[in-house]
This record gives sequence, C-alpha cells and structure tokens, in this order.
Amino acid sequence: MPSMFTLKLLPERFGILKLPAAHPFPDWLADVSPCFVARTEDEFSVICPENVIPPELQYSGGWRCLRVHGDLAFDEVGVAARLSRPLADAGLSIFVVSTHDRDYVLVAEKDLPKATAVYVSTGFTVIK
Repeated sequence: MPSMFTLKLLPERFGILKLPAAHPFPDWLADVSPCFVARTEDEFSVICPENVIPPELQYSGGWRCLRVHGDLAFDEVGVAARLSRPLADAGLSIFVVSTHDRDYVLVAEKDLPKATAVYVSTGFTVIK
C-alpha cells in the first residue's frame, strides 16, 4: 500500500470563479500566489485567495486548501485517488488541482474539520 501524504493547510480562504473564455489575463492576478488558472475553449477558471477577487465578480467562496507537503514525482501514480478517496467515502465534495510538483485539495470551509479528521484517521498527517 502506498504511503499517505503530509498535507499543509494554507492560511488563505480561496474563491473559485469562471470568466469568459476570451477574457484577458486579469491584472489583479499578476502578483498573486498561490493562484491557479485554466483556460479552455469555453471557459477561463480561476482559483485564488478571496481577498484579491474584485467585488463585482461572482465566485464560489469559502474554500480552504490543503497542499501536499513536499515535491511529488511527476510520474507518481494514484496521487489524486489517494487524496480524494477518503473524503469521497466520507461524503465530502472536493476540488483538486495538480501542478508539476504538487497537488492541492480544496474543501468547503464548513467541511474542513471533518476533512482533517478523515485524513488523520486514514493515515495522513495534517499541518495547520
């Protein structure tokens, strides 16, 4: 059985929003870290700290982010499954983001205590 991960809770509250596909890269994201963007032919998705989202934009707020601590091998198999399965089994909805070196799990702030408890009970370490 593969080892479980150490997860670090990031301090920010995150928002998830969708912009039109042709929207230019937002100036307000230029110096924001962490943030995640994805553009497809029909949408431009942004995940970033809530405090930088302009008030006129609609977004889903109140997300907390757990980052896999340490770099992952680019070809490591089963990372998303190991991160999502315990929370799915507990009936919790998540949003997963993968980058080259790390994976991130976003959970609704109201679900954070339960998500943390589930992770700890299944062998993960959570750093707050």
